[in-house]
Amino acid sequence: MNKLLDPPLRYFSIYLGAVSAMEIAHLTVWSLLFCPMLAGMAGLARKYSRQRSWGLLAAICVSLAVGMNVSYQAMAGAIPAVRSVRFDAQLLALDRLLIGETPSVWLERWISPPLTELMSACYLLLMPLLLVSLLRYFFRRRELLGEFYTGLFAVYGLGFLGYLLVPAAGPWLAYPELFNVKLSGGVITAFNQAMVEQGSNKVDVWPSLHVAVTLYILGFAARHHRLEFWILLLPILGLWIATFYLRYHYFVDVLSGLALAGFGLYEARRHAAHPAINPSKKDTHANPV
Repeated sequence: MNKLLDPPLRYFSIYLGAVSAMEIAHLTVWSLLFCPMLAGMAGLARKYSRQRSWGLLAAICVSLAVGMNVSYQAMAGAIPAVRSVRFDAQLLALDRLLIGETPSVWLERWISPPLTELMSACYLLLMPLLLVSLLRYFFRRRELLGEFYTGLFAVYGLGFLGYLLVPAAGPWLAYPELFNVKLSGGVITAFNQAMVEQGSNKVDVWPSLHVAVTLYILGFAARHHRLEFWILLLPILGLWIATFYLRYHYFVDVLSGLALAGFGLYEARRHAAHPAINPSKKDTHANPV
């Protein structure tokens, strides 16, 4: 088991272990998906513990990227099968305890079609930013591959565990009665709304991975790509505001996402500082793009 929990598989494997155990306990068909995923990653981890080569690290990173996307889509059915309760009431109550009201309500006074269009554009930034980052470190900056993926999948593993343990839908679905002004905009707003309505698994609120992943990428850029940090800073700040403005997240979701990103950056640094878990420079350079 300790080999399974070696980076970069540690936290995503914890999530897969938890969801597999819950699906088995409830005798759901979803165990037929998650148990083989867990077993496959365990096999890769054992091989990587014996031979830390570029090829095995690449296989692990591909498996994590595929597993992330498959797991996210499967949550729409898998989590309701084992967790019928929703925690929107508790998250809203925490917001009101901490700051008086959930920020989406405060921001309603500023709603306008142009601002909604801008906020929708900011919110959509996550997907291209994530895709470019995943491909960049796999194909062009291989010396950073293990470091980037270790921290990123610490974020995703613990974030998905949060979805499993504290499923919630967000203010836009759970509390439409809180809002008096309809969000309207242009083409970008319509596209974003369609993406969220069709693509969301309806349990993906706590913690906010939109915030956690973008802060992780921003923090990684601050360490390795300083110019990109400054280029991305304002759009990513806009994305964080958009999570409230578009009514997708509670304040505590965003706070948790910020903390989760900090932990991911810590894990990335630990990986970079531990030569035993990195392929040698010779091995990496022996596989040019």
